[in-house]
Amino acid sequence: MFKAFTIKTVLSFCFLLVATVACTDSSDKTDPGSALDTALLRYVPADTPYIFAMLDPFPDEVADKLEPKIDAILRSHAGMLKTIRDTALKSAEGGGIPNEAAEALDEMGKLLSIEGFRGAGIQRDSKAVVYGVGLLPVLRMTLSDGDLMDAAIARVEEKAGDGMSVAIIGGQSYRYAGDDEGRLVVAVIDNEIVLSIVPTNLPDELLKSVLGLTLPKSSMADSGELQKIIDDNDFLTHSVGLIDFERIVATFLDDQSGVNEELLALMEYDGSVLDDVCRSEIREMSGIFPRIVTGYSEMSVDRFVSDTILELRGDIAAGLAALPAPVPGLGSDQGGLLAFGMSVDLLAAREFYTARLDALQADPYECELFADLQEGLEQARTALNQPIPPIVYSFKGFLAVVEDIEGMDLANNQPPTSADIRVLVATDNAAGLLAMGAMFSPEIAGLDIKPDGKPVRFESQRLAGAVDAAYVAMTDTALAMSIGQGTEVQLGDMLSAAVNEPHPFASMEMDTARYYEFISKTMVIEDDGEDSIPPELKAAIGEAMASAGQIFSRMTVRVEFTERGIEIPSTVELSE
Repeated sequence: MFKAFTIKTVLSFCFLLVATVACTDSSDKTDPGSALDTALLRYVPADTPYIFAMLDPFPDEVADKLEPKIDAILRSHAGMLKTIRDTALKSAEGGGIPNEAAEALDEMGKLLSIEGFRGAGIQRDSKAVVYGVGLLPVLRMTLSDGDLMDAAIARVEEKAGDGMSVAIIGGQSYRYAGDDEGRLVVAVIDNEIVLSIVPTNLPDELLKSVLGLTLPKSSMADSGELQKIIDDNDFLTHSVGLIDFERIVATFLDDQSGVNEELLALMEYDGSVLDDVCRSEIREMSGIFPRIVTGYSEMSVDRFVSDTILELRGDIAAGLAALPAPVPGLGSDQGGLLAFGMSVDLLAAREFYTARLDALQADPYECELFADLQEGLEQARTALNQPIPPIVYSFKGFLAVVEDIEGMDLANNQPPTSADIRVLVATDNAAGLLAMGAMFSPEIAGLDIKPDGKPVRFESQRLAGAVDAAYVAMTDTALAMSIGQGTEVQLGDMLSAAVNEPHPFASMEMDTARYYEFISKTMVIEDDGEDSIPPELKAAIGEAMASAGQIFSRMTVRVEFTERGIEIPSTVELSE
């Protein structure tokens, strides 16, 4: 049966949800390279291992366009919360939840709207930052009036007939809920709300640093690190992020004090078992992939453009940059419901892998933690030297385009009644690939296909009744197939499409509204016996997903290998 939330768990969930949604709604109107508002950054230690800062509000025209749609999403989540409430009330387990808990859920639902946010002090111009004090996560957000947030929390607690515990530290009150090991802490300090998850026995002096009652000796406002990320990548000041893996790894290698010392003790982690050799080699490995930076470069009423860079050591980045191969149309707008593909030069991939093996042999790891990696070196070389047919190395990648799918019902294991799909395989030897297929299929062998890009109907007993029609077309460097009536007219354009420079390693795009609607109708939420999710809740989740698809009309994501590392640029177009 459906398990009801406890009151304190629901309270914790509520305010984490409110804060998280508010953060995702704070956006930017400034030009790339503009200066950061550092007011919130003075609470962030300069050596924080991660930070996501949202320090500028939406431009009014963007907020005006998005707020009604965001409001619809919030209200759909409120509906989902109401469904949880109704289901829990009907639950036979323990006689259902108490009326107080149901009333608390109702009060939470009132917060999930633009009006509800405003009533809790979360405004258009609210700013937020998520960061680590050591490894401990902290969320800090500005409010129009801290009393409004306090009152909103108090209303939920009053309806629940129970609330989070309250304590005082440094003259500042805060709420908390948790167990003997960890707790969620919530503090409204002046016109800001602060949330964190901390060890239950964290000393007061350290809790003060988490809540920002004691400022760090050196902060992100002082270091200018985020400003440099903005300047180096032409990011806006809206949503700038950093994850520093070298700092995270150093937490487990170096002697720690403060909150990290308490956290590692709670984890029962003993770093003294690592000798100097292991420490050095682990630190060296973290330098291969030192950090991730992310941010937006464009934000308007038409579209949002962002980039995420997984920074890599120079030699690794250079090696990966040689891997992508030319695939017609990969990375370009294909239209339809969904398009995805990838590319790879297998000879270049072999050379890259060989270079990594050579490096391991020339400078072997000595730490016992990497013994299996080192011992597998010869086995890896043996596998690499296995003979591979030349036709395999001629493969360069693929691109698949799903124009439409109808009739699919995953919940009832119903396959689609019709599907319009195009698939292109890029290769240096399309005729050889077709000849290989002909060896296994007399129907393929009977096709009269020339490398002119003209579609030829493909008929097979295996496809009879499953598809309306199938067509195949070919050039010297690609083979393409379409399924569905009328899809053959696009095969010629697909084969002759331009190759993007630089070649993407991977690409994905989708009609966001159609995709979310499709998923909301076809998704399956697995039942697991006594914890099965009621149909009403499944429907509510589906409605919430469908409403999320109404903000954006189309989304495109690429994966590129550059001199900086692995870059993941994305574009989302806003719906009208």
